[in-house]
Amino acid sequence: MARYLVVLNLSCKNNQDVPIFSSHPEAEFLHTGVGRDIFGAQKRPTRQILADVRNRKYDLVISGRSEFPTFNPRKGLLKNLVDTAGKYLRQPHLFSGKFPYAKISTGLVGLDCQCCSIIDNGRFQELDRAICYFKRDLPQNPCNAFLYTHRKAECNINVLIAEPFKSWVPKLRPISLGINDALAAKLAVIKTPKKTDVFFAGDIAFKPSRLAGIRQLEWLKSEGLNIDITTERLPHDEFIQRCARAYLVWSPEGIAWDCYRHYEAGAAGSVPLMQSPPSYRYAPFIDNENAIYYYLEGDHLAARIRQALQNRARLVEMGQAARQHVLQWHTHLALSRYVINETRRTLTESPA
Repeated sequence: MARYLVVLNLSCKNNQDVPIFSSHPEAEFLHTGVGRDIFGAQKRPTRQILADVRNRKYDLVISGRSEFPTFNPRKGLLKNLVDTAGKYLRQPHLFSGKFPYAKISTGLVGLDCQCCSIIDNGRFQELDRAICYFKRDLPQNPCNAFLYTHRKAECNINVLIAEPFKSWVPKLRPISLGINDALAAKLAVIKTPKKTDVFFAGDIAFKPSRLAGIRQLEWLKSEGLNIDITTERLPHDEFIQRCARAYLVWSPEGIAWDCYRHYEAGAAGSVPLMQSPPSYRYAPFIDNENAIYYYLEGDHLAARIRQALQNRARLVEMGQAARQHVLQWHTHLALSRYVINETRRTLTESPA
């Protein structure tokens, strides 16, 4: 039986690296954050887990987001010292929170599902040792994932020619946020009649692309289309039910392009309506097969909606295709298997 160790901060509920391996039966967790493990994911004492790491008992070590302070090469020495000292004083648990990346011989994998397309330079030590590094919202030009993280990376051309960046770029792989397995199974059996043409629930403050889209949805509503819009936060069960009742679920970019709404809408049997992606994606939705894409320019969102609603029966079929796509590729268990299999493939194809 294979064994995988997932190393990350388990004291932060917003750490989006945590869910990916939460359903994998062969994954064990090691908490490297401050405070308590709020997920209850670490089952054995740290010393026992580290002993197994040293004795190479794990097939892979997957490293996610930690809170350990690292040197920022874009800041001066004094600023780095002040920031590091301040973090240790506020969070003394960090004195024992550093995972010994340099001392392990087991294959290392980086996991980065945070909502920024730039790789934090605090992750560079892991990236340097990693076989693969899985990045959510990976730029289509992966060199841009390093822009302004270092004085050598102020131009993406430099990334192509300067070490260590040019050695790191081939390690980058895309990954999605995906959807919790239990929630996906719950949504997969929903059979709700379609009553709404387009549904959207979300915050629009300080989000220009959403504000422009809302105006177009209001135009369509004035034309007689059944548009369900709310900018209030809904209870999750109500949100899911309103997704399932809609032919189309508008899922615009928020802080990042990739979001849970894409996969929740698809799993609920509705068609995700997404803006044209700026990122390199894993197992992407396909336009006019299981999703609808639109451009930000002009009134293209309204035009795509009008076009799609000319054939509502086809949208029902596309919603079912979206559900199958999510269940096959984007549950957290499916994503954890992708991370493992892609890493093994990379090892197999790498020169000895």
